[in-house]
Amino acid sequence: MNILKPRKPFIIIGLITLFPALTGCQQDPQPNSESPKTAPTTYQLEVGQVVQQSLPLIYSAPGTITTKDQLQISSRITGYIDQVNVSEGDQIEPGDLLVKIDGTQVEAAIKGAKASTRAARAELQGATEDIKRYQTLSKTQAISPEQLQNAGVRQRKAEAALAQALAALEAREQDRRSIHLTSPVQAQVRERLRDQGDLALAGEPILRLDILSTMELEIYLSSTQIDSINVGQKVAVSVPAKPVPVVGEIKRVVRFADPVTRRSKVLIGLPNDIGLSPGQFARADIPLKVQSTLVVPSSAIINRAGIAGVFIVDQAKVLRFRSIRVGRKWQQQQEILSGLEPGSQLILNPPPQLRDGDRNTQTVATAP
Repeated sequence: MNILKPRKPFIIIGLITLFPALTGCQQDPQPNSESPKTAPTTYQLEVGQVVQQSLPLIYSAPGTITTKDQLQISSRITGYIDQVNVSEGDQIEPGDLLVKIDGTQVEAAIKGAKASTRAARAELQGATEDIKRYQTLSKTQAISPEQLQNAGVRQRKAEAALAQALAALEAREQDRRSIHLTSPVQAQVRERLRDQGDLALAGEPILRLDILSTMELEIYLSSTQIDSINVGQKVAVSVPAKPVPVVGEIKRVVRFADPVTRRSKVLIGLPNDIGLSPGQFARADIPLKVQSTLVVPSSAIINRAGIAGVFIVDQAKVLRFRSIRVGRKWQQQQEILSGLEPGSQLILNPPPQLRDGDRNTQTVATAP
């Protein structure tokens, strides 16, 4: 009993000592919770406006760049191919040697034609000499008129045989010129159909070339879209290799539709001096009709936390972030599908530090 009495005052003193410390901890946040909020920042910003405007309905049609004219390289003679000097995709100039055909048979045919020509000349010379002699003898009646007539027939046959031999020789010499197949134009090789050692048949294509002159974009449209376009209409064509679209012109509309896809071919002429190549991918923006829609300047649209939106200016000049749903983009304007009303004022080129609740001192709205 005497041992426990001295410990009670010690415990009470300890609790009294801790109480002010706990009380102090609870009072520390009090000044911060009652401190005034940070005032909103005021900016002087350019203001735009949401307007109702007529925009063309654009259909973006993918297509392939082709050449207006194509060329097939084939041999006039049948023979084995000695050389094919080009491959698919190569660009060639006029006069370039493309294919060489084995000329062994051609040279043999030329030799035979020359021999036939010499024989025909000799026959004609003999027939001519005979008829001269027979004409002299007929004056003395040493030969009958039938013999003179037969000599004349022989001479005419010899003349015909010589003409036929000369024609055959000319054809064989033309075949010799056909051994070397050269390009008549500047072109690009589209297809290589034969290789060295293959048998080239007369008239059968060996190469297919795209003539590098007028380029066209080949696209396909449905029947309803075809009715909305016209030959001569200007369209914007986007080529991945070019930084800005080029201006094309609708040249031909093939009204016959493919029986499977029910789509029709449209050819769009392209400028000649922009370095295009056959086979490139491109897109044509085809204006089909005009629609009335809400638009805002593209510079007003920002992205905050993955949400597209704009800063709206209310009547008190307070800025409010408004999420929106966007549609088509046309030049420097953006179509608004939902989130805004006509006549609303909004901030153009909003700075990154702009916050909901800030104020704007600009009072004059600019056109979008």
